[in-house]
Amino acid sequence: MITNIDVKKIAAALGADLCGIASVERFEAAPKGFHPEDIFVDTKSVVVIARLFPEGPFHTDSPVPYTAAHDVILHEIIRISCELCIELERNDGVIAVPIPSEPYEYWDDDKKEGRGILSLKHAGVLAGLGSIGRNHLLVNEKYGNRIVLGAVLLNVALEGDPINARRFCDDNCNLCIDSCPAAAITAGGVNQRLCRDNSGYMNKKGYFLYTCNACRKVCPNGAGVKLLIK
Repeated sequence: MITNIDVKKIAAALGADLCGIASVERFEAAPKGFHPEDIFVDTKSVVVIARLFPEGPFHTDSPVPYTAAHDVILHEIIRISCELCIELERNDGVIAVPIPSEPYEYWDDDKKEGRGILSLKHAGVLAGLGSIGRNHLLVNEKYGNRIVLGAVLLNVALEGDPINARRFCDDNCNLCIDSCPAAAITAGGVNQRLCRDNSGYMNKKGYFLYTCNACRKVCPNGAGVKLLIK
């Protein structure tokens, strides 16, 4: 039978930079309709993986490098998730379900608010990959918020990784909030309408370009945690 260590070795071999595991029991607070068992009723474990996002695009004024990196890394994490499912299902009786961040099944057109079928950032917290920052992104100790997340639901009970008990953001730091040109970030969350209306556009050729990543860029721990807050 596969183990926690087996899963992590396979994920790393496929290109994952991070891999954490949470038992399904940790998701008791998930909203109705967004619990792992709402997606796959036989879920016993949730494997969360991450791929590192390159640093360079945060240091250019052109939106093209960031957009290209985002699109490539997003497809890469989906590829890794699917191939991880294939490898795990080589074991008798194992069923593995890939969970991408997109596309959305839930969409509120009035609010321009979308939700993935599973909150990957909260799954990342429960799988020990980090904590939620003041910009409401998952912050990993080694890579900061320079990561893209994916997940796999398994019908196998695996040992869960320890949940990170440390906060990585100083409560007195408001750089992400103050730097948001749309004033979309508050302590309570992110106004997706304000964010979407100001973070990208379609150019005349029909390409969508991301024009804002300020909340990721200005974070002191954006590329890795420099100061641990107890």
